[in-house]
Amino acid sequence: MWVVAMFDLPTDSKEARKRYTRFRNSLLKNGFGQLQYSVYIRHCATIANAEALIEKIGPQTPSAGHVIFFYLTDKQYGMTREFFGSKRVKKRPRKLAQIEMF
Repeated sequence: MWVVAMFDLPTDSKEARKRYTRFRNSLLKNGFGQLQYSVYIRHCATIANAEALIEKIGPQTPSAGHVIFFYLTDKQYGMTREFFGSKRVKKRPRKLAQIEMF
């Protein structure tokens, strides 16, 4: 099971940028990797783990922000297709610290 977090947070002031950074760091601290700007992804062994993760991070959304979490099964994620322009560098989520068996 994959959890995808997509967010739109304001960065128009110094305080807003701090809130953005705190939220982004919370995602990273909880094992998410950046897939694209404002799109982060993490693998979870079960739907229960994914739901607990969302319940933990969701309430940290800054008041002026908008965050969407959604689930992808391994099969769905495996069917994704990526395209890159000639000048783009491909980014992947960071490697997991441990292997998860499912």
